[in-house]
Amino acid sequence: MIWRYCSGLVVLLSIAPPAVAGSHVDLIDFPTNEANWDRFYDLESALMRGFDRICADTLCAGDYSNYRVMQVRCAVRLLTGRVTRCAWVVAASELRVQPVTGDVQVDNGRWVCPVDLLPGVPVEQFHTVLSGPDGVEAPFPALGRGLFDDLLGCLQAPGNAGRPG
Repeated sequence: MIWRYCSGLVVLLSIAPPAVAGSHVDLIDFPTNEANWDRFYDLESALMRGFDRICADTLCAGDYSNYRVMQVRCAVRLLTGRVTRCAWVVAASELRVQPVTGDVQVDNGRWVCPVDLLPGVPVEQFHTVLSGPDGVEAPFPALGRGLFDDLLGCLQAPGNAGRPG
């Protein structure tokens, strides 16, 4: 009886597709699943606060008065433990009331702003730099640039949602 069970299990395992392992993982899941969860969400909150702080001065002059970071995600190369890419998702809106009709007009935009950090920043250094005295505006020593450096150019491009084409 045990032999039948084991041989049946062997057959099932042999026809099941193998798990696909990639070369990168979300920073939240480095070095293991959800191991960096609390640290990353604290960092993401700090990035959002940093964005709000500098938004009015430099980043957010344009068609909209209400910009918000929706999410930040970063990829870690498993083999080296280096953060290689991040992406910001930023949304913005503008509401206006039409005086004659009372209709509320909605205009909004969405940007996906990639940040290339190649050849990469070690995970511990990534956290240390961004939680340091210069905070989220600090450049990474080996790269000479940080997460905010390309954000202005990205947000000056037209948002890719909400406006008629």
